[in-house]
Amino acid sequence: MVELEIQVHSDRREGLLTELGHVVVTNHFSLLRQRLTQDSRGAWLSMLVRGPAEQRFALEEMLGTHTRVLSFEAALAGEVTPLSAPVAHIPRITETMAQPVVEEPAPMPEPPVAPTAPVTPDISQVEHILPKLAQDYPHIYPWLVALENSVADSVRESSLILAGRRTGAWVYKRDYAMGAKLSLSDAIKRIGVPALKLLADIEQHGVHINILNSPLCTPGVQSGCKFYGGYLEGLLGASVTPKKVFVRHLSCRSAGAAHCSMEISH
Repeated sequence: MVELEIQVHSDRREGLLTELGHVVVTNHFSLLRQRLTQDSRGAWLSMLVRGPAEQRFALEEMLGTHTRVLSFEAALAGEVTPLSAPVAHIPRITETMAQPVVEEPAPMPEPPVAPTAPVTPDISQVEHILPKLAQDYPHIYPWLVALENSVADSVRESSLILAGRRTGAWVYKRDYAMGAKLSLSDAIKRIGVPALKLLADIEQHGVHINILNSPLCTPGVQSGCKFYGGYLEGLLGASVTPKKVFVRHLSCRSAGAAHCSMEISH
């Protein structure tokens, strides 16, 4: 079990705790403490949550791509850096708001194990690069290369996926959030293809997307096309019902294929 301190910036406070509290519970975390304030810049929600370590990435990803979240910071309890001015001590939730928390004994340390895919991304480096991606979008390839060079090889692909999801979710909120929910095929045609064409030359055949001459996937070097998969998942996930999209990578130019090919599904 881990305890995380999470600080969220949103445009308004109404319903914010309810919506993000649902995300916390969905990922098998318990909300221990919370503080919700508002100033001229928007609403600020601080939470202390406890849950399984293996669900940490999933929780942070869902929070980072949530439509109510403008920005957020998450770290192990005691390590978080505030998004704005330091927040006062967060009061413990009353019993009327949540079940009482039973203190658990500290777990015995587990022996190290070899990492297995998927590997947790370097969230701090991704968070560092996101403002630069937004500032220079769609001319983002130099920043993606910088991200690749700033993280360990073991987390390079997972970091690209997270950066893609966060960027895609940001583009959706900026350009497409006012539209109605679509079927997957319509979302690909009306949102996915036009948005992706700003980043790369592509071909679309139904649920299959080919990236032609990807700058991230030069033959004979490491593949970077996981960014595109994450981008499409973040971009399309909020536009379809149910709100979940998966991208499967079929081939990559860096491995000798003619192009990078992906398949999109619910």
